[in-house]
Amino acid sequence: MEKKIDLTASEMGYLWTVYQSLTMNICILKYYSHTLEDDEVRELNSKSLSECEKVLGELVDIFEKDGFPIPVGFSDSDVNTNAAKLYTDPFILYYQWFVHKGNLNYASIALNTIARDDVVALFSTLLTGALKLLNESRKLLLDKGLWIRSPYIPIPKKVTFVEKQSFLNGWIGEQRPLVGQEISANFYNIVSNQIGFELMNSFIQVIADGDLKRYIERGKEIASKHVNAMSKIFIDAELPVPSTWSGTHTDSRENPFSEKLILNMISYLNAQGIANYGMAISNSIRRDVSTTFSRLAAEVGKYAEDGTNLLIEKGWFESPPQASK
Repeated sequence: MEKKIDLTASEMGYLWTVYQSLTMNICILKYYSHTLEDDEVRELNSKSLSECEKVLGELVDIFEKDGFPIPVGFSDSDVNTNAAKLYTDPFILYYQWFVHKGNLNYASIALNTIARDDVVALFSTLLTGALKLLNESRKLLLDKGLWIRSPYIPIPKKVTFVEKQSFLNGWIGEQRPLVGQEISANFYNIVSNQIGFELMNSFIQVIADGDLKRYIERGKEIASKHVNAMSKIFIDAELPVPSTWSGTHTDSRENPFSEKLILNMISYLNAQGIANYGMAISNSIRRDVSTTFSRLAAEVGKYAEDGTNLLIEKGWFESPPQASK
């Protein structure tokens, strides 16, 4: 007889989280499919939706095979596909790039700690699809002149070694130029915060007054402040600051998403933001740069905690798998 291998805690945790994110993204992509006007972006959106539904089907099969209760997640009740167009086509294209980048990172992390063949196969599918669609969205952004490039620096003339401890200095004494890793981390986090800022702005526009709207307004202020803090790093280094977008959403006041989906989406943005800052800290050698990212991460952590408390208060926080008492 074939021996049944139970799911480990890591496998349960990753599968449960992916179920939540996939069902949420399916709702969002379904709405986009009803509003997109650009044929190329619509085709990419359709591919993204098909990929999400394929992975979700494999995920449900694993849950059913193991007797794992299917999470509630998100469904058609969380989206109004007939709502008026809220986002411009260029922003939807950037959203595609942003989500596939997140799926690629998450799947690669998951594959480091899982062992069961069917779970490995599922995350391999997620990773492969994310890489393919990330590449397609990148090419489309380039073709349409929408891709934002990070700053350029000169190619080194020769290999050198650091000779002074001042290489680590930030605030006092000799301060060296930013290295490539620091520029990359700073650039990427500026772009990510700009996407978050624009999403918050659109949510504020369609949500009625209340504690959720006030929470989102606070998130918008944090994203704006963080963009300014990281832009200052580039300005002080006499490097160009990435341009911001304009016209990312329309003037529609019709909310296409449930408040439950919106607040959970912000929760996922917070988690991704903290992870991005953690990576930035590990890649920042200069003390002032790493300290800035540590401070920003702490602020997002507090904001995320308040958002989780709000989810619990509203009865929207679905409990993930947990150890026995």
